[in-house]
Amino acid sequence: MNDYAWVLDGLKHVKPELALVGAILAVILVDLTRLKNLAAFFALMGLLGAGYLVGRLAYPHGPEGQALAPVHAIVFKGAYAVDGFASYFKLALLSGALIVALFSIPAVKDWQTGKGEFFTLLLCCTFGMLLMAGANDLLMMYLSLEFVSITSYILAGFLRKNRKSAEASLKYIIYGAAASGFMIYGMTFLYGLTGTLNVEAIGIELSRNPPQPTLTLITSVLIMAGFGYKIAAVPFHMWCPDVYEGAPTPVTAFFSVGPKAAGFAMLARFLHEVYRTEPGGATFEWKLVIALLAVLTMAVGNFGALHQQNLKRLLAYSSIAHAGYLLVAFVAFTPGALSALLFYIVIYVIMNLGAFLVVLVLEQKYGIETVDGCRGMGWRSPQLGAVMTIILFALTGLPPTAGFAGKFLVFSEVIKYGIDPTHGLGVALVIIALVFSVVSLFYYMRIVAAMYLAKPREGEAPEVSPGPIYGTMLWLLALGTLVLGIWWGPLQSWTAKAQF
Repeated sequence: MNDYAWVLDGLKHVKPELALVGAILAVILVDLTRLKNLAAFFALMGLLGAGYLVGRLAYPHGPEGQALAPVHAIVFKGAYAVDGFASYFKLALLSGALIVALFSIPAVKDWQTGKGEFFTLLLCCTFGMLLMAGANDLLMMYLSLEFVSITSYILAGFLRKNRKSAEASLKYIIYGAAASGFMIYGMTFLYGLTGTLNVEAIGIELSRNPPQPTLTLITSVLIMAGFGYKIAAVPFHMWCPDVYEGAPTPVTAFFSVGPKAAGFAMLARFLHEVYRTEPGGATFEWKLVIALLAVLTMAVGNFGALHQQNLKRLLAYSSIAHAGYLLVAFVAFTPGALSALLFYIVIYVIMNLGAFLVVLVLEQKYGIETVDGCRGMGWRSPQLGAVMTIILFALTGLPPTAGFAGKFLVFSEVIKYGIDPTHGLGVALVIIALVFSVVSLFYYMRIVAAMYLAKPREGEAPEVSPGPIYGTMLWLLALGTLVLGIWWGPLQSWTAKAQF
């Protein structure tokens, strides 16, 4: 029995993941009965229960209510980490999945079949993302990423009779398979160089016995193909616009925040452990590679969005651009920069879900899918116009929205790091990011201009109410971007504690 004590000990620390597995089984069983409409209820309960259990691990309390130290454990023989960093991302991922599940309920109510399957896949993908946030060895990282990818392929092509949805799924599979092959090939090199799968042990071994820089660079580039594909960083981004356009809109909203945030969580842990930042620890200039990726990603994302007419494609390029802004934080990668990265992740989730929820309402209520179709929307539907304007201001990074607060914190930390003459790269990178933020103003404001400066065409439908569920969620997300733009102190304090 003692030989398997590590399994029982590990299971104690993965209660949120087990709760999600229980919810998946419940949704599957309910879908086999006449109570198919309860699938969404069990999915929501599973996400809420998992979030509660993550909170219990991150902020435990004693029998008398006194606060205890957060749980910090490496379980399953070093394969999985349960710490403040993982818990923070898990709460962000579960919150994003919960919001997507909520605004998917009205969207799927008219489907004849597939409701149970949809929520099952949504929960399965979320389960994989939780594993990505805590993955602590190469095998766990690869398996969790593949689990998320496979469920994502199915979700992208969920509307089987829709040609665009099928095309999105096929393109996603092709790009994903190529990136996965590169990643596993790079991981085999890394395992061969160090003789271990544990990322912390790999970092120690590389520090003691650094291999040839060329070999390390090749290995890192191969592994970055997998990470870059998941976060939609250039040049691994080519699947993103087509998949975002073709997938069902709730699925697109989920892709834009969930797998991307999980990818950043896994990338941060990998870089922190494998390429150590203490003096003499780094085996090659990986920050220069990240800086180059950040510049290319911001350039392609922002310039690619300038001439897009389809709203989902425009937001896809916007998502690529924001991946570039997030990569800027990795160039400093100090505790302060990591805290700013965590802050920006939450802001990004709120902003993107708000934008895609507006797109979903426009699509369902008005049949609008393009920027030109938004002509006069600010006057036809003042509620949608106001919310979309707030969200677009936040995505641009204009004060007093949370988008400004997120960029301010990231850029200020990178500037602090770059003031040191040996780190001059940081200041130059922030200047480039600011220029691209100005570029983003043009394509975001194109939508605002269409809503308020152009007249609606004759014969277009009058205002249609978004409905109680959509309307409430729209305003909560919009107000969230405003509140966190003015009063960001509590969230910033939380991110400062959410470290490895």
